[in-house]
Parts: sequence; structure tokens; C-alpha cells
Amino acid sequence: MDPFSLEIKKLEHPEEIRTYLTGRDDDAFPVQKTVEKIIRSIKNGGDSALIRFIRKYDRYDARPENIRVRKDEIEAAQIEVEKNLPELTRALQISRKNIGDYHRSQLENGVRSWTAEQGPGRKTGQKVTPLERAGLYIPGGRYAYPSTLLMAAIPAMTAGVGELAVCSPPGRNGRLNDVLLYLCAELGIDEIYRMGGAQAIAAMAFGTSSIKRVEKIVGPGNIYVTLAKKMVFGTVGIDSLAGPSDVTIISDEGARPELIALDMLSQSEHDPLSRSILLSSSRDIALRSAKNIGDILDSIKGDPMYRDNLEIMFSSVGRNCSIFYNEEMDALIKAANIIAPEHLEIMVDDPRYVLDRIKNAGAIFVGDYTPVAVGDYMGGTNHVIPTGGNARFASPLGVEDFLKRSSICQYTREALEAEKEHIVRLAGFEGLHVHGDSVRKRF
Repeated sequence: MDPFSLEIKKLEHPEEIRTYLTGRDDDAFPVQKTVEKIIRSIKNGGDSALIRFIRKYDRYDARPENIRVRKDEIEAAQIEVEKNLPELTRALQISRKNIGDYHRSQLENGVRSWTAEQGPGRKTGQKVTPLERAGLYIPGGRYAYPSTLLMAAIPAMTAGVGELAVCSPPGRNGRLNDVLLYLCAELGIDEIYRMGGAQAIAAMAFGTSSIKRVEKIVGPGNIYVTLAKKMVFGTVGIDSLAGPSDVTIISDEGARPELIALDMLSQSEHDPLSRSILLSSSRDIALRSAKNIGDILDSIKGDPMYRDNLEIMFSSVGRNCSIFYNEEMDALIKAANIIAPEHLEIMVDDPRYVLDRIKNAGAIFVGDYTPVAVGDYMGGTNHVIPTGGNARFASPLGVEDFLKRSSICQYTREALEAEKEHIVRLAGFEGLHVHGDSVRKRF
């Protein structure tokens, strides 16, 4: 793909953006049968099936006694990381504090238990309780993602979840990354399993002799993980079905095209299917942003630091990078609400105007100095966010995802007597006569 050939399109009407969104690839079908087989086998076969799939897909000599990481391995990793990576440990400590501060604020201002007198002898309310046990899926393999562990564990711990189990794919040697183990130790998590993919999801959902089942599974993963979460939903709760990551940027004539280009390219590092969209009120900014994308790609071609991700970035930009312009800011805002992006960056002179009119976005980043990377690592807001337009109805992972609400209703004899006939009448109309009897015969 020639990075200098990005097409700049005039967005004549916000609805035109749907054409682009519906034209994306769907890679779910080729792997669905494989995922179904894995889940069915582990549900019926337990540990023996789980071990077979771990050996096949996680590629180490798995046995029931070595799936779970031993405490001495965790402690050794903790010592090693603190000794050899002091700057990284400091960054993780600050990230942990910021994420904790945000989610504590979320808890203090969010779901609460309450009761209220609704009339003479009538009391209603709700009781909020944390989940007893949650499974955290942390992607791994070639790279480690300690930031995702923080994002999944901290809201669960803030909510008061009793037990946390971590699953992450190991390297070819069957080991998990030392930094991941260090962070688990810092968080006080010692139930850690070296397995990934659909087999990890199935094991957490149904339980085996080696693994106790959980109530909810959270955390992003590849298409095998996503399909597996979809298939076990109902047996356990899940956070969301994560697809390829995406960013949409709204800009005006005052935006800096070099920053726009960097933020679009940073999204392209994730996956060949990652999507980046610019909606600009300035054709000039749109053109200069496209040129900057090409210039940056050209400048990093020979740098070994970027070598591993370069092919992914070129593929993502070639397939899923789009730049649109329309002089009317309201048209761009409408288009953004149709996209319902995972990440939305607002780079305009009057961000409040745009922010007040955004209805659908997972995480919103305001101004030149708040790229998505801030939210990924240090801002405190959660980076487990609904993808694929699901921000129309879903929210980022948070404290409330680990809390359950139980409704409470309490009547006195007098209160029930006052409404007895209404209940009997409604129950009779619906043909549920014993429902009516259960009220009437109390008197």
C-alpha cells in the first residue's frame, strides 16, 4: 500500500458513513466451528480436554499440576522485576494509583444500596453486592499487557469481588511474563493460569477439576476469545464482545495534522483490522493529515524499533483508514454518533460544543494533549471499551460490571390488605389464579 495515496472524501451527508462501516471484513465464520468444538469438549471432558487444547494452542507441556502458576514463581518474578526494571515498576505504580482513584470515584458516585418508604407500610429498595468470583482474561503470547491486568483487576477489587482468577497465554516455553506476575503479586492475586484462547474461556466458564468456575469473565482477546465469550454467555456473565480496536477523530481548522496522523497510526499498531477515521471540518487539515500519515510511515521503515509492527500498520492503514471532511461541524458530530467509536478524540477550538452533542462513544479524549495512549496507560479511565459500534448501547468496563443489584420489597399486613384486590384482579386476568390465592388467602 502506498501511504501517500490515502483518499480524502467529502462527506456530503452523515448517513454516508454507514457505507464504510458495513463494508468491513468479518473473520468470525472460519473459526466458529473450532471454538464450538473446544467449548463442548471442555464442558464435557474437563481437565483432560483442557490439557489437550492447552498443549495444542498454548504450546507447552501442560499438566493439571502446572497450569496454575506457583507462588514461588510469582515471588521470583516480583523480585526480578523490581531489581531489573525500576523505571517500569514506577510507571506501573503510578498507573495503578490513577486507575484506582478513578474507579473509587466511580464507586462513590455510582450504584448504591438504598431503601425508601413508598407509602404506609410499603418499603422498597435495592441491595448491591459484588460478585463472588471473576475471571480476568489478559492477552499475551508475543507481548505482555500489564496495563490490561490493571484495567480488569482494579475495578473488580474496588467493587469488592471476593476471588479473582487470571488467565493469560504463555510464551513458547510455557512461562508467563515476569512483569505480569510482578503486577499480580503487587495486586495480591495469586490464582494465575497459563492458558489462553477459547480453552481458557471454557475452563473459567464451566470449571474443571483444576479450575473453579467463575461468575463473570472480563478482558479483551482475539477472535477465538470473543467467540468463546459469546458462546458461554448465559452460563457466566461477560463484559462485552471485543472486536478490532478503532478511533475516530473530530477536528477543525485549528487542529495539528501531525498529531492527528500520530494518533491514527497508533491505533493501526493493534491489528490489521484496526480502524481509524478522521472527520474534519477543514479540507486542508484532512489533506495535511493524510500526508503526515505517509511521512511518518516512510520515516519509520528502517527503524528496528518499529519493525515488528510495520506490516500490521501498513495493512490497517490500507484497509481501514479513512479521512472525511465537511465544513459543518454538526454533520461531523452526527457521523461520529453513527460510528459510535471505541475511542473518540476531539481536537477542536470549542470542545465543549462537540462533547455536549456526542451520544455514542466508548472513551472520549479531549484536546491536543490527550491522545488515546493516555487512557491506555495512565489517565485512570478504563481501556476495556466496547468496539464495533457497540458504544451505542454498551459502556467501558467499570466498577458496576462487578456488582449485582437485588431489588427489595417489604409490605406490612395493612399495606398488602389495601392492595389485595388489585393484585388478585391482575393475576386473574393473566390466568395465574394461584398467584391471586397467595395474596387473598393470607386474610
